[in-house]
Amino acid sequence: MIYITGDTHGDIERFNDKALKKLTAEDLLIICGDFGFIWQGGENERKHLKTLAKKKYTIAFVDGSHENFGRLRSFAQEQWNGGTIHRIANNVIHLMRGQYYTIGGTSFFTMGGGDSDESEITGEEAWTGGSLPDKSELVMGAANLDLRGSKVDVIISHEPSSKIKSILSDQDTLGTMARINALNAFLEQLSQNVEYKKWFFGSFHIDKRITSKITAVYTDIIPLDI
Repeated sequence: MIYITGDTHGDIERFNDKALKKLTAEDLLIICGDFGFIWQGGENERKHLKTLAKKKYTIAFVDGSHENFGRLRSFAQEQWNGGTIHRIANNVIHLMRGQYYTIGGTSFFTMGGGDSDESEITGEEAWTGGSLPDKSELVMGAANLDLRGSKVDVIISHEPSSKIKSILSDQDTLGTMARINALNAFLEQLSQNVEYKKWFFGSFHIDKRITSKITAVYTDIIPLDI
């Protein structure tokens, strides 16, 4: 079974959720960005990664806006279910940007990255840039979708499309203004031109069904049903 959840931000307590205790080696948990366990290194971080490596199930994540991208890029790449990943541990993997995977008969398109205010990043060692995909990653993603006839079952991203981002920003009680970037514009094109069944994103830190196909996820653990 495949489950979807939102940003974990290096919070090991998120993995003590009772909904995860029933997962087995046959299960996969996908995190929609800001994994947060690849940050500044250190003993505490290594301890947390060892704890995750002992989980029976597989943990897969797209990157968000708050990751140590320099460290993330240092992990070995390999092929997994038709796409490229970074292998963090035997059961912990980074689903790279613009990739297309087929897992148990279900196809996934992944596009990590997100808008980030550098003032939010604590510690110079943690901030290495690269929070937004570059042109080559967007082009690769478009090409991978073109090869599959612009069809995919599930889209996993950190940020939403520009339209959804604007709507959610308007509804924000704090009055946060939407900062539309090239990634949001790219995802907007996907929403219009790609045939998909479900789309999950995590950047807004809310659990909310936006449409019948699009869901913002944070702490919920959602069984994938398509």
